[in-house]
Amino acid sequence: MLPDSSVTFDDSRWPLRIVRFVGTPTPRQYEHYLETTTASLRRGDRYISVTDLTRGGLPTPEQRQRQILWLQQHEGRIREVVLGMAFVITSPIIRLAVSTVMHFRPLPVPYIITVQEVEAVGWASARIEEQGLRLAAERLRTQYGIPPRLYA
Repeated sequence: MLPDSSVTFDDSRWPLRIVRFVGTPTPRQYEHYLETTTASLRRGDRYISVTDLTRGGLPTPEQRQRQILWLQQHEGRIREVVLGMAFVITSPIIRLAVSTVMHFRPLPVPYIITVQEVEAVGWASARIEEQGLRLAAERLRTQYGIPPRLYA
């Protein structure tokens, strides 16, 4: 029996979006992930993304290829809309899979790979503050208990 899998989006701390993967998404779940992300890019509101892969499964070769093609197709819009991307990864194998995608299609925005969500959010809050969104950055740091200048 395959483990349950899911991809969830948490926009409750906008302009921070947290995407969480549990298990390896089905082809339909992966397409939903790409469709939702594409819709956010089209909306045009600037945001920063934290992708939590700590409970994620290894993406399939098809999913890695699909991600490379999607990045190629949307590179310009990503550059315009996304302030940065943070990835929370504890598995060396998942990190290798993500690095493989980035090797074939480098990200067009600043990014960080870390093992803790609080570090990813600290980094994200600094990027948000750089964009003049000081109150949003302070709110994130307060919610996560991050000292104000840790990531400045």
